[in-house]
Amino acid sequence: DGQQLEGILYKPADYDATKKYPLILYYYELNSDDLHYYYGPKPTASIVYATEYASAGYCVFIPDIRYKHVGHPAKSAYDCIMSGTDHVLKLYKNIDSTRMGLQGQSWGGYQIAYLITKTNLYAAAWAGAPVVNMTSAYGGIRWGTGLNRQFQYEKTQSRLGASLWERPDLYIKNSPLFSLPKVSTP
Repeated sequence: DGQQLEGILYKPADYDATKKYPLILYYYELNSDDLHYYYGPKPTASIVYATEYASAGYCVFIPDIRYKHVGHPAKSAYDCIMSGTDHVLKLYKNIDSTRMGLQGQSWGGYQIAYLITKTNLYAAAWAGAPVVNMTSAYGGIRWGTGLNRQFQYEKTQSRLGASLWERPDLYIKNSPLFSLPKVSTP
């Protein structure tokens, strides 16, 4: 839609423009500000450390997600991730478009769960701790604080802007659960 977006592309230290590379996309919300932050390579059960995967011969793309419309966070994520992927493939002809994967944790996991209901572009997806049903998660209790999650859906990260009772359509439309039969991405 013409919105200027940013992202970070990590390439292997021995990057060779004549060689084909697989691509992993990792995202949460905004990460381009971390361009000069050092993440030491280490294994983790829940997120991708770009330096670890770049050291193993992958390119890793971390696009920023910009949310435009209250009530439609999944659509905003889809638009940013898909246009970012298209742009990287256009700039780097040696990225193998048949060997692209997605990874995200929590809110990033939610975005993956939604994304794979809308596209088969990616060869594999790993969604860590995603919310797939916003109608049932709405009444959940947050770990640590013990707070009910309603505020998250109405006012903060989930960006739906209304209660479940006011706009059940938004909760259903943004819940990947209701489109899971369309998924073919492993």
